Amino acid sequence: MKLKITLVAALLVAGCSSDPNRLPPTNPFKPEQRSAREMRLEAGQLYKAARDSLDTSDYSTAIERYDRLIQRFPFSEYATQAQLEKIYAQYRNYDHDSALAGAERFLREHPRHSGAAYVQYIKGLANFDREEGLSDMLGLDATQKDMGYSRRSFDDLGLLVQKYPNSPYAADARQRMIFLRNRIAESEIHAVRFYMKRGAWIAAAKRSEQIIAQYPGAPAALEALQTMEQSYRALDLKPQADEAAAILAANRDRPAPVTPLPAKVIPAAVVPAAEPAEAPAPAPRQP
Repeated sequence: MKLKITLVAALLVAGCSSDPNRLPPTNPFKPEQRSAREMRLEAGQLYKAARDSLDTSDYSTAIERYDRLIQRFPFSEYATQAQLEKIYAQYRNYDHDSALAGAERFLREHPRHSGAAYVQYIKGLANFDREEGLSDMLGLDATQKDMGYSRRSFDDLGLLVQKYPNSPYAADARQRMIFLRNRIAESEIHAVRFYMKRGAWIAAAKRSEQIIAQYPGAPAALEALQTMEQSYRALDLKPQADEAAAILAANRDRPAPVTPLPAKVIPAAVVPAAEPAEAPAPAPRQP
């Protein structure tokens, strides 16, 4: 009897081990498996749905679908492309903080990606637009408030020009940097005027020197030379005042450079990848 029970148990164990598919599909020790092809097909369908939302300017839905794709297929080729396009969707959805955070993360995780220049450009534009939007909304002179966003935008665009000088975004970045340089210099002049009104000649002279050294070529640099000369004469520093006057005279007749606000640029969305194993370079802005 004992031998019979042992034989039956052995047959049951052998049967289960030789054919694991006999286990019920809900068995937690044998989860249902999908083929790589099925998973790629599902990821592709989810990516297409997200891209369709992006192309129809439904940015909120696109962001939700990209998040779902990244969460469900984090190691797929589609996930990297989704991260790239999600940054653009957040920027267009006026969620600048999220776009900047996503851009920082993308550049940290994919520093050699072909879309890195595009992401760096979005960073510069996000800070640029945030500064403009705040000024327009409050009806303020942008040069009479904190220039934090302008400085960040200048740094972001400067890094773009330095690292990717031949990218399709470099020319626009340079134009914006000139505009931002002039704006920041003009904001510094407000401080100089404040010192001049109160007779703080040493502070006015030092601040004027900083403007000339840090923002050469800016229209505000001419006024800085003027205030520097006045400050030195008030301090009875004749050699320094004469030197400032000579530099001012040599530059006074030069026409002041015109630096209009660069045209509003909305970068094109990145080109969708048919096979995103090699994510494509971002599309240049169409004229």
